[in-house]
Amino acid sequence: MLTRTLRRALLIAAAVIAVLGSAAAPAQAEDVWVCPPVGDCYLVIEKPGDGGGDTPPGGGEGGGTQECTSNGVVVPCWQAGWGYLNPADGCYYIVESPQPAAGDPAWEGHEPGDGAVYRQRCYGDVIGALVWREDPPPGTPGSLSPAQLAARAIKELPMRGAQIGISPNPSGTGLVGLPVWMWTAVTPQTWGPITATASVPGLSVTARGQATKIRWEMGDGRSVTCGNPGTRYDKAKHGASESPTCGYDDGYSLPSRTKSGGRYTITATTTWHIDWWVVGGGATGTETVTRESTTSVRIDELQVVTG
Repeated sequence: MLTRTLRRALLIAAAVIAVLGSAAAPAQAEDVWVCPPVGDCYLVIEKPGDGGGDTPPGGGEGGGTQECTSNGVVVPCWQAGWGYLNPADGCYYIVESPQPAAGDPAWEGHEPGDGAVYRQRCYGDVIGALVWREDPPPGTPGSLSPAQLAARAIKELPMRGAQIGISPNPSGTGLVGLPVWMWTAVTPQTWGPITATASVPGLSVTARGQATKIRWEMGDGRSVTCGNPGTRYDKAKHGASESPTCGYDDGYSLPSRTKSGGRYTITATTTWHIDWWVVGGGATGTETVTRESTTSVRIDELQVVTG
């Protein structure tokens, strides 16, 4: 006959095997699930640079793989009968149902409705223990609002400033009065669209960023705003013509700092519009962010040589 100690050890081992054996398969290559040592888990979907992803409400549904780790082992973020994993302590939590009666020691001196009592189950603990918490443990539904999760998804969007292209070439010299062409290389990171999804068990929020305009401050006190990424300059095709989409058409005036010309710092500020929505329907919202990048050009006067 098994001793009580051995029987308990077997029960614990079986519980651990059941949890680890049901762990979700590793996320696909384009999914990144982050479970920090302290704090709750979140999932970022899409390889940086991809313009695809879930569509806004009414355009389809999406979602993503959910994985967490405990002591370096991949485990489910949610386990039937165990509840939701809190990455901060590696324990699962589920709301005790029904809640204990008023005066029960599990309330720790609090009244029903003031927070809630959860059943906490950690590895090696088959039965679990009742604990009171004022707020839902990280990772459980209600621990983050849609707006908070949206902020996390927006933070993961790899939006960048313009990958500046300009004519005259920054390594060369331009001339007073000639048109200047400005553009950005178009990638999901520099112009969009680009998406990311952040999740906790029971809630996923997708954010999608799209650049809408670039304000070019030309370094001489003037600026140009373009609602497009501009057109790449090709000397063989364009010569001394003006850009059809985004240019400083009048060019620079006579440099004032030195008679031989001057160098101007150009700042490109990209404005990004962000839509976010709860996957499957629910709360939605919008945000606006900006990203900057800089370059410089040297402008000289046209020198006339007389005999």
